[in-house]
Formats: sequence, structure tokens, C-alpha cells
Amino acid sequence: MPPNESRLEMVENATSVPTMTVAGGVAHPPSAGRRILTDGALWSGLGGAIAGGFGVEAAKTLVTDESGGRWWFVLGLGTGVALALIGAWLRYRAEAKASIGVVVTAVEPGRGVAHAEQFDRTAVEHSRADRKMTVRTTLALPAAPPWPVTGVDALAEETVAATTMVEAMTGSVPRIDLFPTMPLAVGFRYGAKLGQSLPREVVLYSPHRTSASATHFPAVTLREERSSGTLLVAESIEVIESGDPSRTALAVDVQAQGGDFVEPVRAACREYGMGNLLLLRRSAPGQLTEDSATFTAIVEQACRAWRDAPLSATARTGRRAVFLNGPVVIAVALGARLANVQPDRWTAYTFNRETSGYDPFPA
Repeated sequence: MPPNESRLEMVENATSVPTMTVAGGVAHPPSAGRRILTDGALWSGLGGAIAGGFGVEAAKTLVTDESGGRWWFVLGLGTGVALALIGAWLRYRAEAKASIGVVVTAVEPGRGVAHAEQFDRTAVEHSRADRKMTVRTTLALPAAPPWPVTGVDALAEETVAATTMVEAMTGSVPRIDLFPTMPLAVGFRYGAKLGQSLPREVVLYSPHRTSASATHFPAVTLREERSSGTLLVAESIEVIESGDPSRTALAVDVQAQGGDFVEPVRAACREYGMGNLLLLRRSAPGQLTEDSATFTAIVEQACRAWRDAPLSATARTGRRAVFLNGPVVIAVALGARLANVQPDRWTAYTFNRETSGYDPFPA
């Protein structure tokens, strides 16, 4: 590697094919003594030996009808069984907590390689703090749209391949922790393709903006979750004049930008021939609370609003579009939940700062 060229700069200069590297296991693993005491194997083995020994002696007293010392043998048997159960519980707890980290970065040179590299580095450091294994997948995007949809689809496939590889290396892993950094439109498509392929529990981690004690937090899962939160207000379906009634747009104003978000979205709907617009806006301005309850409530409410919207049969079976702002993990989760069955029916639009308009993805 040239002395002044970073890993992500090398990716940026490469073709739009995702790459995968293994970042490593736990950065600071527990001591050998602590592992012995907490992994359950010691207690299971010790409990089995004690239960076996005392169980044999207790059985002998029953066969020979000698009651002397029998209750001590029974007590020893019970102690052994209890230790074995503790060992089994420790193993179960360790397995339930086990996870692998996947850091996914779609490099967008327009925002700067240094910005992407900072998020990539902090995500890897956070993941390696306590996960069995961490891998990173990276995709180079062109400096400006149109972005290659085949590259984004390949990035989702590479993510699935990475999780399969790590599971083969480390054994059964019940949870995948995903750290995405990418444009919102790319995130929606990536989530849609990922939702087709990952059967395991997937937790999306988002960068902290306000906390000094942690760089990331578990924001939302790809699976449907119960949430009674009402952080969004759903406007009535807006019919766009001269638009195609079979084309419907969903716009989610997570950042509560109001007219600054809605008016360019309406203009894009007219430009691209949308016939219907469902607008969801946050009910209160200000920073999002950085916790799972808030992010989950937004995703679940957006999915319910789309599912329950009074759309005609023509609109339900036609083309769909999505306009988003806010954290990328919400875009990924919405893609996985709304578009995983038919990703190609959805077009995600990304805001172009140079033209103050929206560009479609896929183009």
C-alpha cells in the first residue's frame, strides 16, 4: 500500500465490486481463568463427576439396604446435578450473547473518504470490543449518481457470505450486528436485498451523535417488533395532478425538516410522474433520542402507515418510490421490511445537493 493511501482510498480507486476482509476477533479477550469460570464447561464437568460418584454410592445403599450415610450421598448427588445445571445455564447464556459484527461501508467520495473511513474505523473498534469475530465489507460508489445497482446487490450478497463464513469459523452464532455506512437510497436497496437472504436475527447499530461514552448503539432490528410509539404523523394521501395513479411515493421526514423536505419531494413526484404521495412527518422537532425504542417506533409506525394507507388496487399493484432523511439504519430497516419481497418495484430517491432535486436509485 502506498504510504499516503488509506484502505478506503484504495477501494475508492477500485472498480465497483465489494471487497471483504476479516478485522479479527475480540480485541481484548477475557483472561484464561475468567473464561474457565464463565464458559460453563468446568461446572458441567465437575457437576457430572460429583453427581456420578455420589449417585453410584447412593444406589449401592439402596441395593444393599444400608441406610447409613445414604442422605449424604443423596446430598452430594443433588449438589453435582446443581453444578451441572449451572454449567448448562452458563453455556446457554454465553451462546445467547454471542454475536458477530459486520461493518458495511459504501464509499461515497462526494462526502469524502476521510468521513467514511472515520465511521468505518470506529465501527470496527466498537464491534471488536466484545464480538466473537468482526468482518468488514466495502463498496466503492461513483462520485455522483447513478450508482451501480449491481454493486449494491453484490454488497448484500457479500454480507451474507461474510456471515456464513464467520459462522463456519466460530460455530453457531445466533445474532448478527450490522454497522452500515452508506447513502440513504443505497441503504434502502441494500436492506431490501438483505431482507431476502438473512434468516438470523440482525441488529442494526447506529453511530452516537451525542454520547461521549460509546460510539454506537443498537438502534433497530430487521425483524418486525411490537411498538406502540407514535412519533410520526401520517398525512392524508395526496393525489399529484397529472401523475400516474399506479405510481405511489412514500416520504418519511424523520428529521422534521418540514417544507424544506416536503416541497422538493412534491417537485420530484411531479417530475417523475408519481400519482400518489403518502407523507409521514415527525410530530416533534429536535434531535432523535438515540435509543432502540425511538428508532424501532419510527420503523414500525412507517410500516403500519404504508400497510394501512387507503390506496386503490391500481396503486397497490404499481410502482413504488421512497424519499427519506435521517439515519441510514432506518433506511436499511425500511428496505428490509417494505421491499424485501419485490425490491425491483421500489425506487429510492436521493437528494442532490448541487441541483436541489432528487435522483432515482436504481436509475
